[in-house]
Amino acid sequence: MTLKEFWWKGAVIYQLIPRSYADGNGDGIGDFQGLASRLNYLRWLGIEAIWLTPIYPSPLQDGGYDITDFKNIHPELGDLAAFYRLLTAAHNHGIKVILDLVLNHTSSLHPWFQRARWAPKGSTERDVYVWSDDPQRYAEAPVLFRNFESSNWEWDDVAGQYYLHRFLRHQPDLNYENPWVQEQMLGVVDFWLDKGVDGFRLDAVPFLFEAEGSRCEGLPETHDFLKKVRQRVDKHGRDILLLAEAIQPVEEAAPYLADDELHGAFNFVLTAHLFAAVASGKVNQLRECLEKTQHVASVGSWAMPLRNHDELWLGDGHLVPDDVIQSIRAGLHQGHGHWLNWGINRRLAPLLNGDPRANRVLHALLYSLPGMPCLYYGDELGMGDWPGLRDRDPNRTPMAWTSARNGGFSTAPDPLLVLPAVTAPGYDYRVLNVEVQKQLPGSLLNWHRRMLTCRRLLPALRQGEFEILESTHPSVIVYIRYIESMIVLVAANLSAAGASLSLDLTRWKGERTREVLWGCEYPLADDNWFVYLPSYGFSWWLIGEVEETIQNAPGKN
Repeated sequence: MTLKEFWWKGAVIYQLIPRSYADGNGDGIGDFQGLASRLNYLRWLGIEAIWLTPIYPSPLQDGGYDITDFKNIHPELGDLAAFYRLLTAAHNHGIKVILDLVLNHTSSLHPWFQRARWAPKGSTERDVYVWSDDPQRYAEAPVLFRNFESSNWEWDDVAGQYYLHRFLRHQPDLNYENPWVQEQMLGVVDFWLDKGVDGFRLDAVPFLFEAEGSRCEGLPETHDFLKKVRQRVDKHGRDILLLAEAIQPVEEAAPYLADDELHGAFNFVLTAHLFAAVASGKVNQLRECLEKTQHVASVGSWAMPLRNHDELWLGDGHLVPDDVIQSIRAGLHQGHGHWLNWGINRRLAPLLNGDPRANRVLHALLYSLPGMPCLYYGDELGMGDWPGLRDRDPNRTPMAWTSARNGGFSTAPDPLLVLPAVTAPGYDYRVLNVEVQKQLPGSLLNWHRRMLTCRRLLPALRQGEFEILESTHPSVIVYIRYIESMIVLVAANLSAAGASLSLDLTRWKGERTREVLWGCEYPLADDNWFVYLPSYGFSWWLIGEVEETIQNAPGKN
């Protein structure tokens, strides 16, 4: 089977937090019953897969990423039967379901950890986690949650040792040097695949193994274990997506995409460069990033988010150059005062100062670049956030469905809501919600639906090859997506000022050109093809008729 036959090739993935999406039983907390009732909306929107943040039993000290049982459901969401009903309903709507799988750590309340801390030093039970008498071990590994932790080690009075936690102190790291741990986690993969899920977003995959003198990221032993995961998945005989969350430079993330390892990885470097381009109005570094991404791995293997449930991760100069970080700091003023750990803790729309033009142009790039576009719930509306909530909760507030109380998310009294509904000026749920935007032809929601419809009807955007073209304007990026029978030309202006430029379309001279979204005719392709793009403007054009395009595709003479 070739890569092009996999269901995720170019699929649009919609990330949602079940606890914040739709409440079906009126207790103020989103659940599977509520989510199942909104599948019609997701199909109408045009997404192809939903990624659910962790659904497992958890004390919820870190949004469910602190897990106490990998083979069960948090009772606030439902039970295994309710999950199966949701999974079946999603499949009936043609929607795939991807689960968040947290491999690196558990909750400190997990039975494994409680046994480990009470077990004798050196025992097999203690060896399930990473312990040390010296908190200076692995000193070159950065502290990831630097706003909350000063060390990767935490002293445990019961154990009489320090335990490693690359994330928060209540999330002890599993010891993957222990074969028992590896087999247990492979068993978790089997468990959910037997239930019928379609893929896993593998959380924090670089950190599974440790070694002195390194950042403890992406070590060879980690890749060896992920190959075991791939082998276990392949045995199930279905097309199962394995998607890596590896917040690393593209050359360090690319090895996860080996033929015998994972199928995809998030391209956080590209995300940072997209925001830097909007912040600075310059596309040179974005162009360089896209070219590098092309060369280090199959471009169709990258998943591309703009925002998600975490902060906009920028790093310490290791992920992206310092000048990219400074461009974002200087140009995105709404991020000031909202830096958390290594990034900005704001939703997309507020970060862009509520400007729908910038919002549209970024998504226009996302939907036309090769790979798997990832849309965070509510961003299709331009939803706001709630600054001041703890940790990353500002980005995790309830979905706005209607103008009714609590935005139609829940009938529960306000104090019982999982998080408060957004009421900030410009983002108030009584005005900014699905019900209202559906009725407005020019709304951001209807724009997203139209874009996803066009994308679905243009196989070049989903499966096509990718080539960057020369641009004579510093704020405009130009490229083509093509298959044998279709060429789509894309140009996007990432600045707040209008841009005029000429494109060299000599290869297609004399071919008909039509703007995709509205079907408008443009002048025939030529070596001096003039384009004007307004502030944060973009266009997609079809070049040539089908039978003619075959003869003029790149590489054809």
